Amino acid sequence: MEDNANRKKKLPLLIGLLVLGTGIWFAIWGIPGGSNLSSEELVSLTNRGLASVENIPNKLENDGTESIRIFTSVVREAPDAMLGVRNLAIAGILAVEKQHAKRDEAREKYNLTLELAKKALVSLRGKDPNSGIVDMLEAKLYVTLGDEVAAAKLFRAAYEKNPNDRMALMELFALLRNGQAEDRARVVREAAEVNPDNLIVLENVVRLQAESKDSDIVQTLNNAVDVLAPYKSLLADQKIDLASELPEFTEAIEAGDDSVWTKVKIRMIQVFNVVKQDFGYHTDMVQLQRHPLEYLVHEFPSDYFGGRGRLQAPVGIPVSYQAFTGLDNLQEIEDVLDAQITDFDLDRQLDIVVLQRGKLSILQNDTQAKQWQVTHSVDVSPGVSRVLAVDFDRDATTTTPESYVVSDFDFLLFGKSGLQIVENVLPKEEVKRTLVVSETAFANAGVTGVTNVQVADLENDGDLDVVLFGDQGLQLWKNHENWLFSNVTQEALPEAARAEGSHVLALADSNRSLQQDLYVSGGIFENIRHGRLQWNESSDALIGGAKHTALSVFDVDNNGSVDTVTATGSKIHLVLTGNEPGGKVWKQQSRDFSSESIKLQPLDYDNDGFRDLVLWGPKGIELARNTGGGMELQAISSLSGNVTNVDVDDVDDDGDLDLLVVENGKIVILSNEGGNANNWIKVRLCAEPDPMFKVQRCNVHGVGSRVDLRSALGYQSQQADGAVLHFGIGANTGAEAVRVLWTNGIPQNLLAPDSRLTFTEKQELLKGSCPYLYTWTGEKYEFLTDLLWAAPIGLQFGEGIKAPTRGWEYLLIPGEKLVPVNGQYRMQVTEELWEAAYFDHVELIAIDHPIDTEVFSNEKVGPPSVSGFHVHSFKRESLLAIPKIVASNGNDVTEVVSARDGNFTRLFDQRLKQGLVEEYYMELDLGDLSNPQSLQLVMTGWMFPTDTSINIALSQNEELNGPRPPFISMPRTNDSGETAWIEVVSNMGFPGGKTKTIVVDVPVDQFENDDFRLRISSSMELYWDEILLAVDAQDQGPLLQTTTLLSADLHYRGFSARLPRLNNGPERYVYDDVTSEMIWPPMAGEFTRFGDTTELVLAEDNKLVVLASGDEMTLVFRELPPVRAGWKRDFLIHSVGWDKDADLNTISGHRVEPLPFSGMQEYPPLDMGNVNTAEYKAYLEHYQTRELDTDQFWSLDEE
Repeated sequence: MEDNANRKKKLPLLIGLLVLGTGIWFAIWGIPGGSNLSSEELVSLTNRGLASVENIPNKLENDGTESIRIFTSVVREAPDAMLGVRNLAIAGILAVEKQHAKRDEAREKYNLTLELAKKALVSLRGKDPNSGIVDMLEAKLYVTLGDEVAAAKLFRAAYEKNPNDRMALMELFALLRNGQAEDRARVVREAAEVNPDNLIVLENVVRLQAESKDSDIVQTLNNAVDVLAPYKSLLADQKIDLASELPEFTEAIEAGDDSVWTKVKIRMIQVFNVVKQDFGYHTDMVQLQRHPLEYLVHEFPSDYFGGRGRLQAPVGIPVSYQAFTGLDNLQEIEDVLDAQITDFDLDRQLDIVVLQRGKLSILQNDTQAKQWQVTHSVDVSPGVSRVLAVDFDRDATTTTPESYVVSDFDFLLFGKSGLQIVENVLPKEEVKRTLVVSETAFANAGVTGVTNVQVADLENDGDLDVVLFGDQGLQLWKNHENWLFSNVTQEALPEAARAEGSHVLALADSNRSLQQDLYVSGGIFENIRHGRLQWNESSDALIGGAKHTALSVFDVDNNGSVDTVTATGSKIHLVLTGNEPGGKVWKQQSRDFSSESIKLQPLDYDNDGFRDLVLWGPKGIELARNTGGGMELQAISSLSGNVTNVDVDDVDDDGDLDLLVVENGKIVILSNEGGNANNWIKVRLCAEPDPMFKVQRCNVHGVGSRVDLRSALGYQSQQADGAVLHFGIGANTGAEAVRVLWTNGIPQNLLAPDSRLTFTEKQELLKGSCPYLYTWTGEKYEFLTDLLWAAPIGLQFGEGIKAPTRGWEYLLIPGEKLVPVNGQYRMQVTEELWEAAYFDHVELIAIDHPIDTEVFSNEKVGPPSVSGFHVHSFKRESLLAIPKIVASNGNDVTEVVSARDGNFTRLFDQRLKQGLVEEYYMELDLGDLSNPQSLQLVMTGWMFPTDTSINIALSQNEELNGPRPPFISMPRTNDSGETAWIEVVSNMGFPGGKTKTIVVDVPVDQFENDDFRLRISSSMELYWDEILLAVDAQDQGPLLQTTTLLSADLHYRGFSARLPRLNNGPERYVYDDVTSEMIWPPMAGEFTRFGDTTELVLAEDNKLVVLASGDEMTLVFRELPPVRAGWKRDFLIHSVGWDKDADLNTISGHRVEPLPFSGMQEYPPLDMGNVNTAEYKAYLEHYQTRELDTDQFWSLDEE
């Protein structure tokens, strides 16, 4: 090892060679501008470089060129600073990785980029040879190049240089775990010693130990019971019970039973075949590797710019806080324990809820008297000391000025005596609200000493769950609706003991996975979906292990990644983070500043677009102004007593944030004076758009939803907490875009809202259905229907209850809806919702039939007994209107369903949840049929479905059942002359999704006494356009012939404009009105590459075309010879495939894999052996190579 003196002599030479090398690079690809920059200009250039390099992995168009250009300039300007040298090396490595897949298309550029990356690493090694960082980075370069030996050698060198950093060893393990290298066994065992709780490490070490008959497996199996506890229910679905099985294995091993080794190996392979399909396995996988971006240097040393420290922060506008005048009556309220701002009666005037010992009161502002008056109060437990305003019951009683429906806030109280809920009740037909202590909620919870409570929809089922700290430790209580909660800590949060010693809680989406994670002192419980949380072993650096008194999680520096701020009573600790959407989170930098405050809350008090802090404690209250990542502290001199609580809102509605303070047991309201010199935008969320038709896919006030705003200031993000969200936008007069990401994953965009206003954002309804079919009708493409509706994968009917799937379908295309052009039939298959579509085979079949007949395919979803493929051919004259049809609500719907005219029935008055209504029926009087031999109902309609998350909520609700498919009943008369309706067909099937026609066989032998009445009953949300009766109408079969597929081309298109629903019909779409912006959160995994996909859909062979949101597959078929005289031609589209909704409760809904295949027994498939062939692997390598651009979505980028 060379000494420091020699290294310092060589360093200028290395830097010179680097600059010379990049000069050659830029002689070809562009000369970087700028020289002799000022300190401010250099920092600005660096920040541009950081923003650019951080986008290389996520933005498809960013190939690293711009990042290299910028950091070359930084190195030239500051050759002695680590920042430029290391960041240039990182930019080079990421650029090589990005360009590697298409290197043959731009070989010269790729070779020069690779050369530059290697030279940058040489320069970095000269500057920092001993930390191991350059070894880690260079190893990653060789991983990209496919040189496993060189990469392994460098990872080992990094670990030996810094053995306290286990990530080098984890990287080495990740590299070698699936190989045959001699070092594999050693590395697996080393990894298990330092990281035994990682799922991937556990999977590998237990298999290695079983194969080598290593007695250390006893300890591994004992540990596996705890590590795999979050997957208990998932494994139970496969009849695997580790809590009983693994102790039996260890007992047999200790007893010397040699036959048990093979059993252990096979069983653990089965276990991990189940677990590896889960989101939690993915989260552990990303923890094995450190992203190159984690090594970025974000700031120059504090003394770099001539001892001036950090550059001077921009000067903010002057803001002060002054006590509101004329509020003397508030001082009369004493011994206040807690106070919060809320809109108690939903009149959009802010009120105050006040908790005193044994009493909860509501204060409302009498604007005429200019006084706050107690308008409601109720006696409560003397053992509660804190209050949260939260809507648990979703009792939507109030309609907003925008004609949305909104629920009022109830109150969750907690303290030494445990939990208590006070309901905010507005009886029907009354205008006076009352406060009522719930006798049901948490009545026998057995929880005491509660010090902290947070609420969130942790399982994405639409209601709010409760997380708390109490004498019994950290607990998670699941909301079952109807004021019923259950303690699910053991099954949903089995590692709760990790939080022992913590007193702080926060809930936030740490990595943009659309899940609420749980923050405590020392780390994060990561939400791995389906209501389960798993300890993140690598998260301690994001928070720190100190004994915190307060914790807040929000985006401090507006980079889209949430940061953490903690208080200890002596200092405030700030950790700024970066992340890959849905993947790894890492610490970028941290800062401390002294403060004796013990509590804190974010707010943007000067409306400059950066959220500041209000801090408080026994010595008063202070503000910390956010300077774009740092904090400047200032005291609020008017308050210096014991401040026990602060809440934030715009009390006087003047556009800046005021403070509600509890000081020495009394209430003080401080007015923000000056903050509204800058502009603002407020966002109010409302998840229930229709008072009569409940959706209940999301809690009404959007608690936990993410709201993003982009303006000329840049990007901002906030997490909704039930209050109106307040965004400062500085001097700008509006925003470019605002987006809401609801807790069920649905995004909604609002373009260009003006400043100085509050707007209400309602939740749209449909997020997942099926791919759409557009056909050429002679002049344009028109929407026909949706495909693959009977083929959902990963859909759950309830917790652990998987929906059946049928991969094939035959859908009718009327001849006038598919007009040939230039000898071809053309159609478009689009994916426009939040899902992935998988097509294995697509076929177009012509149906030629006499012109006086009508043909129908059995476009039905239902059990195999009623949904088999059949083409019905009926004489047109035998298709009859039904004489009389009356609904259960008394409405005569005979005329509504007499013809197919786009006018649909609505047979129910209210929706219970999307897709679920109170059971209803249609009574059909078929008239005098004179002994028919066969009867069919030809029914055209559509259905609005539930989704997995709604199904999960229904399975937890004791008062509701899931939607029942339509069934047929017929009348029976008893001896007393009374009529009863007896079920004769338990499930007649239903039209799946958009408008389709089903043919229902009526059991004629079940009619009695010539009473030809029947009832069709259901609780599904079904709408009917036409119902005809076919009496002895079957005609001779039509002639079927298959057309030739000429081409299938996959490409990106975007999303069609939606037309509003008319006459109870489904949504319709305009093909020619399209937007190309990305709408939905990108699914992870690899989709089919764009281009020719003809061979993939020619035959049913498990080689799939996989479409992502926004994709389109153009299908072209050869025109057939003209139909014979007196005949008519219609068509069938026959497809084989599947559809996976990205609903947050869909099994494996987070990514496109695993790919389905014909013959699989379940999804996710546990055995891929029948498709895991060399031919299939070649298909994957050639076609399944496209990943989605995450940056375009998360940055609200419209390009």
